[in-house]
Amino acid sequence: MDTERDHKVAFFVDDDRDFIEMVPHMVKHPHFEIRSYCAANGYQAIDEVIKAKPDVLFIDFGLPRANGAQLLPVLKSVQNLSGLRVYMVTGYTMDQVLPFVQSLNLDGILFKGGNLSSEILNILNAIDNSSS
Repeated sequence: MDTERDHKVAFFVDDDRDFIEMVPHMVKHPHFEIRSYCAANGYQAIDEVIKAKPDVLFIDFGLPRANGAQLLPVLKSVQNLSGLRVYMVTGYTMDQVLPFVQSLNLDGILFKGGNLSSEILNILNAIDNSSS
């Protein structure tokens, strides 16, 4: 079965191994392949995102050495990722994150906590419905 053709890809990048290991269990969608990558630092994430060619990226704001906000312009400069939907995922508060991301071409900010999986599913449903 060619999963890359049958499913869209939702790619999760975080340096928190526990979070990355939990993602496939908390997010299940019939039209998306859920992939995740545990990045030791933000620079590693760039190559992994390029290789994954995701339809939507959920990237941790607080990656070591280069945070998600610093990586976004680099990722958007890659030709086949320029239209990538990107959501920043964070454990920080809006006040802590907003100054770093307000000028970026970002689709949204999600906060780690109780409603995260339902927010992600709502996003995946909206993407799925817009491409049908």
